[in-house]
Amino acid sequence: MKNSTDKIKEKCTIIAEAFEMPVLFINTNGEVTYENYSGQILNPLYENQKEKLFNPLNFKPEVQFKTPVIRKSAFSEKFILLSIVKKTTFYGTVIIGPSLSYPFSEDRISGIINDFRAFFYRGSVLQYYQSLPIIKPDKLVNISIIAFKLFNNILVSSPSVSFEDSSLPQDSKSIQSVNLTVSHNLQANNFHHDRLFEKNILSIIREGRVEDLKEFPYTKEEEEASVLSKSSYLRSNKNHIITMITLVSRASIDGGLHEEVAFSLHDSFIQQLEELNRLDDIRMLARDVLYTFARKVKQVKNDRHSRTITICKDYIFKYIYEDLTHEQIAKRVELSPKYLSVLFKKEVGITISEYIQQIKIEEAKKLLAYSNTPISDICSLLNYTDQSYFTKVFKKFIGVTPKFYRENHHLIDK
Repeated sequence: MKNSTDKIKEKCTIIAEAFEMPVLFINTNGEVTYENYSGQILNPLYENQKEKLFNPLNFKPEVQFKTPVIRKSAFSEKFILLSIVKKTTFYGTVIIGPSLSYPFSEDRISGIINDFRAFFYRGSVLQYYQSLPIIKPDKLVNISIIAFKLFNNILVSSPSVSFEDSSLPQDSKSIQSVNLTVSHNLQANNFHHDRLFEKNILSIIREGRVEDLKEFPYTKEEEEASVLSKSSYLRSNKNHIITMITLVSRASIDGGLHEEVAFSLHDSFIQQLEELNRLDDIRMLARDVLYTFARKVKQVKNDRHSRTITICKDYIFKYIYEDLTHEQIAKRVELSPKYLSVLFKKEVGITISEYIQQIKIEEAKKLLAYSNTPISDICSLLNYTDQSYFTKVFKKFIGVTPKFYRENHHLIDK
């Protein structure tokens, strides 16, 4: 009588032969107990060791999935991951793949070779990518559903199939909070070739619909995106992300975000992007860009005020480094200081003076975290004549001193 492991291996063979795709079975100890490559060569970038697949795929043999998972490796291959569970026993994981959603051009493959400095493997890497089966996303989903039914006798629906990027965090909290499907869309950023994708994503940003990013439909992928650098796959992706940052920053302004905030974020994200040298970090930043702009717009829309108060807030933000007075602000909106005080407190919930302090402290936080400007200079820049008073105000709003905040949040090398 065949045991459970033998039955799993038989089913692996059926999948490999039916779909002509490589199939591996890895037990919970990380041992490869079945392998069928269906004539497919190993990725030379794995150094011809199948165990090396674990790292670029971010695969942990002890982790169990409730539904099929389609995961993209660090080298942009697609794999299906299926946990095999009988009653309460977790036997291991079946990995089906690799495949690509779209053919890689020679320029794109050359970019990957350059990024990973695999010059000596150029011929074999080209051969490898050109030999991979091309399977469209919807068909790959169907294969994962069929295979999951065969192994676990459970029929799942298409929406239950998870799309994950191996370069992003796989902890349960991260997966619950951010549907990683959006990351696959971001990797393409092929806005100028797909107006529908552009309109959808820009509409989400413009309206501050943060929750819709979690359910954003699986549309474009980096394999289909145009090549914006023939010499580097990494550079090509960076150029796509720059395009995306520019578009969403303008959409956020249309959504009500202050221009200075949008442009500052635009410049900051591009500067961060240029410091990155890993594709997984670029993908992570792309996701952060969308969520940051969408959240900022949502905050603005949830904080709508009358035109008078909006002008006051914009004026305060624009001249935060000046010695702002209540009288100056009242003059800007052509109201008496007394009436403006009543109106501002009614709409915003705090006094103008408290609001100015709040904005100054937020600006101080950025300087403490992102610059090497001495605390005494930050105090002067924001027009605090007394450093001890600045420290007192900062602690009132943030709960810690400026020095403590810098020590725990500073992101610039000294």
